[in-house]
Amino acid sequence: RRTPPTMASTAAARALSGYRRLFRARKILFQGDDRAMRESRVEIRKQFDLNRGATDPGHIEGLLTMVDEAEDMLLHGIVRGELNEQSGNYEVKIKAEHAEDGGAASTNRLEPITAETADRLDGKEPEVVVTTCKGQGASSGKG
Repeated sequence: RRTPPTMASTAAARALSGYRRLFRARKILFQGDDRAMRESRVEIRKQFDLNRGATDPGHIEGLLTMVDEAEDMLLHGIVRGELNEQSGNYEVKIKAEHAEDGGAASTNRLEPITAETADRLDGKEPEVVVTTCKGQGASSGKG
């Protein structure tokens, strides 16, 4: 006969599932960016280790909600850009899930994600130019 799962075992299973989902989401977002892959792995692990001893059910539920929100942000709220050395623009491929309306590319605000990228802007707002390429939306921000 099987014993029913306890609240603690259910929360632990949800935490493990969330941990795995965050690792999958970071692999999708940061594919090809070794530095971002390393740093995101370390930070995700650090946050889970910091909260390993949590026992208050309300606090645990809040942490699990934050895992869900972080996964959603990684998959839908962040786009990666690459510097085009010839034009000096950062080129970003905007997918349907990044558009506010869930469809065509919109005028979402693009901000640098790293201090290094932000330093290159010298306090100026990036110029965002929306272009299309091969039927897909692409955005270039001058940096």
